[in-house]
Formats: sequence, C-alpha cells, structure tokens
Amino acid sequence: MERFLQRIGCAEDQVIVSFARLIGDQFFAQKKDILVNDENAEYRAPLIAALAGKWLEASAQEGMEHPRVLLLAEKGEVLAQLRGLLEQAGIESTICVSKEETESSAERLATASFVGISADLFMTAVLEQSFKPREFGLVIIEGADLFGELPSELQRKVWGYLLPPWERRAVLFAQRLGVRAKNTAIDFANSPGTVTLKKARASLDAISAEFYRVLSEEKFKALLSHLAAAAGAQGHHAAIVFCNLRQTSREVEARLRLNHIPAEHVSAAAPPAKNEMLFQRFAKLQEIGDQQENREKGAEPLESPENLESAHMQLVLVVSNDNLEALPDELALFAIHYDIPLDADIYLERVRAMRSRGASMLGLVCERYEVGLSAIESRFGIRVECKEAADMANIKDASEGVPLDLERGHVTKRADFLQQTGVPETRVSERRAPETRAPAARPDRSRSIQERKMHTRISERGKFERKKTDRKKGRQQPTRAGSKNSDRNPSLYSMSTEERLAYFRNKYRGILKTPSSEASPAPQHGAQVSPPDSTNPENDGIVKRLIGKFFSGGKAAE
Repeated sequence: MERFLQRIGCAEDQVIVSFARLIGDQFFAQKKDILVNDENAEYRAPLIAALAGKWLEASAQEGMEHPRVLLLAEKGEVLAQLRGLLEQAGIESTICVSKEETESSAERLATASFVGISADLFMTAVLEQSFKPREFGLVIIEGADLFGELPSELQRKVWGYLLPPWERRAVLFAQRLGVRAKNTAIDFANSPGTVTLKKARASLDAISAEFYRVLSEEKFKALLSHLAAAAGAQGHHAAIVFCNLRQTSREVEARLRLNHIPAEHVSAAAPPAKNEMLFQRFAKLQEIGDQQENREKGAEPLESPENLESAHMQLVLVVSNDNLEALPDELALFAIHYDIPLDADIYLERVRAMRSRGASMLGLVCERYEVGLSAIESRFGIRVECKEAADMANIKDASEGVPLDLERGHVTKRADFLQQTGVPETRVSERRAPETRAPAARPDRSRSIQERKMHTRISERGKFERKKTDRKKGRQQPTRAGSKNSDRNPSLYSMSTEERLAYFRNKYRGILKTPSSEASPAPQHGAQVSPPDSTNPENDGIVKRLIGKFFSGGKAAE
C-alpha cells in the first residue's frame, strides 16, 4: 500500500502511512475481512485508493476469479476525492454520483476495475443488464454506520445481488461502532476483525519525544531550563505543560508567574469563548515563532515590526489530566510532560493536542510517576529511553520558598501579584473595605447540622446526670407550678420508715387529733373529751395506711 501512497503523493504523511500499515497487516498479511473504525473521513479516500490498488495488483498476479472492486459510498466528498487519486494511481475507475451519470456510464460499469457508487444508485445500476455485481471480488462500504440506517429491505436487496461473504473480501469504514454498523459488518463480511485508527496513535511515530530523569525537588527547575531552551535555541514561544493533578497544575502556574513567565491554566469548566480566545493567542504566538525561524533561514520576513517585538513573548498553558478534553486537536508544536501519566490512554490524549508534523515533546521522569513509562511502552510497543538531566544548581527559581495561595490561584506576595496581573494599586485599594467601619456581626455557622445535633444530645445527657446526682444527695428538684406532683417532697424516697412516720405525723396532725369511730364511742352531751395521744398505736396504724397509699410496695405497707 505504501507504493500506491507514493503514486498519489501521500507517502510523506506519517499518519496515512501508519494507518495503511495497520490495514495492510490485517487485510493482506492475516487475510481477514476488517471493520475500520476511524475518527473522521479525512483519510478515507487515500486509504481506499491504496487498498484497491494493492488488491487489484495482487489479484492479477494470483489470477483471481473476480478481480474487480466495488465501493458503496455514503459520502459524496469521498467519491469526489477518489476521482483524482485513482487517476494518479493508474487505476481504471468509474465514479457515479447521480442517476443520469449512472445511466450514461453503463458500458464503463461493466468493464471498469473500480466502481464507486452509492447504495441508492446501486439499484439503478442493477437495472442495466451490462452491470453484474457478482463480478466484484472486493466490496468496500464507506460509511457502514450510515449504510446501516438505510431501510432493511434495501440492504437485503443489495446483499442478495452480491457474492456471498465467503466467496469475496470485504472492508467497511465506520466512524461510530454502533449496533447497526456491527450488524452491517456481519452481513457483508466474513467474520470481520476491527481495526481502530486514531490520529494520536499514528502521531507517536512522527512526534519527537525525549525523557529526562530528575528528582522531585528539582523538577520545576528542570521545567524552567527546558522552557528557556525551547524559547531560545528551538524558537518556540508557546508551550503546553501537562500535569497529572489539578493541584499540581495550579502550583506550576503560580510558580511560573513568579518567574515572570506568562502562564494560563486551561479548564474544561471555563466558558468556551474564553478558551477559544486563549487558544487563538497560543496559535498566534506559534505562528510568530515559525515566521521568525523562517526569517533566520532567509525564507521570508516577518509580517510587521509588531510581530518582531512580540516574537520574544512566551505563553505556557498548564493543563491537568481532567481538563485535557478542553484542548483542540493539533494545537501545539512543543509540550512538556511535567508528570508522566500512569494511564497510557491519558498519554495518547495528550498526544492528540500535538501537531503531527514538526512537533516535539519532553518528559520529566521523577521517582513518583516513573511507573507510567512501563504502561506506555507495553501499550504502544515503543521503547522509552531516559536521559540524565543536567545539573540544576545554576538554575534560578524565583518561586523557591515562597508560600502559595493555591485556593485563589494567586501568590501571597502583594507586589508580585500586582506586577503579574498589571492591576494598579488604586484599583486594589478601592475594592478593600474601609478600615474605620467595623465588620458586621454574622452568625456563627461554622458548625454543621450534625455537630449541632450532637451538641444537643450532649446537653440533654448532662442535664439527666445532674438530676440523678441531685436525687442521690436529697436535693429538691424544681417543679413547675400547678403540676400534679408539686406538693411532693422527692427526699421522702430516700427516708427510712420511721422518718416517714415522723414526717406524716407532723404534716397530718389535724387528722390524727380527730377521734376514730372504731377507737371509742361517741361522747355524751356535755361530757369532756380529752385529745388523743399521738403516741397511741392506733394512730400509728392510720399513718401507716397513709404511707402505704403513697409508697405502695415499700416497707411502710408491711
């Protein structure tokens, strides 16, 4: 396939060459029908032209029975691109994009080695007796996901006019691997295998990558050193710094600003318009760097003196792993992996933001994230060699020892903050509250609901313990006025029987002085009655009955 890519002028594109190798390994080397999952249709036309040319050449050498190729395309732009590519490759072809063209090309449809047509026009061509679909030994379906959405009756008709899958070869291209796309592959191919084409994966071979082994405490100095080298010798005025954690990206951003390097944190939660302006600024700086490099080589001058002055500027975008989705494809020419990702897919997502031509990357490998290299090597089959970093003793770091306020994203030094942001001193002072005005009192909301509930339970428990202690010591508990038990003395429960008798004798003295009907007969008129003796045993019986009434189950009831 690479020879045919050279014929059509696509051999210099490393991405297309890498895709062609993946397809050729599955289709020609392993002789399997394939379902190709590509991100977009940008590279389909060159790959289809190279695939068809290689298969027609092989079928002629092996004397195959059906040496013709049929392309069922659902996108007209692919057919339009194939016209010129097939002509450059020297392949006899017929491309039909309308019903009139299909009817007028009946003779060419019967003899052309390559026929490109849509599924709807395929049924129109079948009506021509000269068009024989069973003469095609290779069927290519471009847009299998779109073809699967056609009416099932039309799909069965197309399938019925073609050779059965076990008597021909099949290649299907689909951008989305849904249920319908997979069902289409099963109907039109013989046990197809899946080939995934990712531009970032193909760019791994085209992007220059170097890794340096550094200690964690010297990693930021190494970052400063490589950024200075990139801006000086390599001519890069914009770079991306990849970090694993968001907290690390905030720290790197603040420390870069302390070293007078303009840095911006990229966030996926930021407004799209803000990110778009930031990326446009980044691309402009890269373009200025390219123009300056061409000027030094004598190719072309810079556009204006303003660009010459801004050629010394530098912008660093700091991105964490959870914000990689905000970066557009093929944005940067230079990037530094401040942290090596532990997941190989994250490394591939970072490569997605790099340009496939002329881009370079650096990796700072510390002892904390060194294990991520083995995952990258095993996943992509590449060999990573780590170089020893240079001595960082001479690198000056203005942020060393400076405390950072990472929550607000600003440094704690006021002068450095004003210098970096360019905000005048008066503007900052205007926003401050007057010192003469006392701050308004606010309710204390530091405790959460759970803490308040716990405090309530502890307070109630303390009240219960105090009441219990008071009862043991004989203290009288306060009672509410008018309550049923307000006239009771709680200390009676701690008295002995004799003490209770003495208490009630004193309290109910008027009752004890009244003679009992059973104790003596009623006195005669005019007779003198002496008061009863309080020490009389009969009076003691009355008191005991009263005690039994109030303290049932006690010793007094006995």
